[in-house]
Amino acid sequence: MLVKNIMIALNKLTTVKLSDNVEQVLKTIDEQKLLSLPVVEDKKFIGVISKGLIYETFFKGNETKEEFMQRPISEFMKTSIETVYRDDLVEVAVHMLNAKNLQFIPVLNSREEFAGIITHKAVFSTLTNVFGFGHTRMVITTHDMKGRLAKLTDIIYKQGGNIISIVEVDIEVMDLRQLVLRVDIDNVKKLSKKLEENGFRVRRIDESFI
Repeated sequence: MLVKNIMIALNKLTTVKLSDNVEQVLKTIDEQKLLSLPVVEDKKFIGVISKGLIYETFFKGNETKEEFMQRPISEFMKTSIETVYRDDLVEVAVHMLNAKNLQFIPVLNSREEFAGIITHKAVFSTLTNVFGFGHTRMVITTHDMKGRLAKLTDIIYKQGGNIISIVEVDIEVMDLRQLVLRVDIDNVKKLSKKLEENGFRVRRIDESFI
């Protein structure tokens, strides 16, 4: 899966400009109930400004509140922010989110223009969908051999089922592989029996939930 498949696009984001001052940015942050905002200028991602950084900068300085509120955010915003591209693998962004403890990662397009962001919530929502909410979830183990996926999908098709998603996991046990499927199926017990007859081991079934 690629970053562009789960990112929040620019047209759905609130951004601020280099020339915006502290008062303007704090108003936007409070109105939108956000913690931080991307700073964008001429379609280019410049940096990030956060409520925490604004407070930290104020308390470390010696300006009056009135003076500080008129300061442009360009004077102290964070600019050393790692980015990903729309066509990068989601795994790249997930690693960065966890390793850097970031609230979001900016996403660029092929022209180096700001295209959106990827967040923890977006990643979690995607994993939730992949691993089975809303459809019957089946956990199956099978030997790692050529043609096993083709055989599995053929059986499900012939039983009137429709595969919504499938994830393969290496369980590090001899030559066994674990498959986590989401399927639409009228008779999951009949399907399970047919899979067992054809050499697949059905470890768990969670019928449609949430």
